[in-house]
Amino acid sequence: PGFSPSPKRDRFHKSQAWGFVGGRRMEFVEGLTHDRPKFVQAAPSPSKWKQGSLPMSTNRDVFSAVQQPAQANLPAWDALDRMVLRFYAFFKEPVVETNLENFRVRRCIMYYYLEDDTMHITEPRVDNSGIPQGTLVRRHRMPKPDGSGYVSPGDIKVGSTLQVYGKTFQICDCDTFTREWSASQGMAQPGAVGMPTDMFTVTQSQNTLRQTAIQERTYEKLFREVQLGGGHINENMQQFLENDRKVCRFFAVCDDIMTSQYERRPFVLLYFLSNDTMEIRELYPLNCGRDNFPVWFRRGKLTKDGQPHLRGPADSTPTDDDFLSVRDLYVGQNVRILSHDFLIYDADEFTRAFFEQELRQQLVDKLDVRLPMAPVPKPPTPPYNGFGSLEDSYADEFT
Repeated sequence: PGFSPSPKRDRFHKSQAWGFVGGRRMEFVEGLTHDRPKFVQAAPSPSKWKQGSLPMSTNRDVFSAVQQPAQANLPAWDALDRMVLRFYAFFKEPVVETNLENFRVRRCIMYYYLEDDTMHITEPRVDNSGIPQGTLVRRHRMPKPDGSGYVSPGDIKVGSTLQVYGKTFQICDCDTFTREWSASQGMAQPGAVGMPTDMFTVTQSQNTLRQTAIQERTYEKLFREVQLGGGHINENMQQFLENDRKVCRFFAVCDDIMTSQYERRPFVLLYFLSNDTMEIRELYPLNCGRDNFPVWFRRGKLTKDGQPHLRGPADSTPTDDDFLSVRDLYVGQNVRILSHDFLIYDADEFTRAFFEQELRQQLVDKLDVRLPMAPVPKPPTPPYNGFGSLEDSYADEFT
């Protein structure tokens, strides 16, 4: 008693005090090259021995689990795992290359990881800003500007500033989790602070308020797209597949007052539902004396104003509202096409069924557009000339 032999030792090595850190050979010193493992007081996870519908041991009924303490000294990587504080901040960057703005407000998001007291700062990407954005500062422990230590959660507060590597960040807000955690630690966060705007943001917001979200398309742009092998190849493909070979046919007349003899000329208006184009053909009566050229207007789109337009490469392309649609054509409607007035007086059976089923519109009956026939004067009865009988002289009226 009172005497015990020394334990048997198999290894007689000394602890390693030198090594390489960041590619440099230096001595391992706690606080310089590495930190002591961080422990926090937190509620331990509940015992998993009695969880589940089946017991994890055969002596469950006779074994009583030890009551776990309310607080325990746990490592930070276990107790504070996936707990991240998020702050919204900004800093002003001077702009000297242009006279349109003096500074640019760059919005950032700060993430503080409670498990190892590291931080990283990111900047959301903004389209067409001309600034390389993304991760500004990678995740690591950020030193304080005075070199007295590292940034802690108490140093980050809404409404205050934080200097990181020569840049001053103005903290203006934080998320709900950050406010609740700070309040539980006795460090309540103030209310949100407004974020200023710059001329670039104002200009971008004004551009988004325009009717067209993107730059309007011109004929020059369409030509370049097709020349480079692009363009809208499958544009209106759904409309084409559903309405291919479906044509609405309207019968119309046009009063021709340019000729010496007043004439009412019959036409057929064809509206192709597959691509909203029109074709106009003329119906030639027998012995009308006109050359047989039935296509009066080749298939294409017609504008509502009825006038041809000469557009250049820099002109914007017209929209669908600028062209005639099938709703603008119905029986009894006067349509002006290429400086000519057409009166639609009838439609075929398919067109009437299409208006009734698809457009919920009933077309009126056929209109009578025939011109009144002028009475033909009766030739006078020639006097009896002594040859034949009187009946023969009356018969000359029918020759």
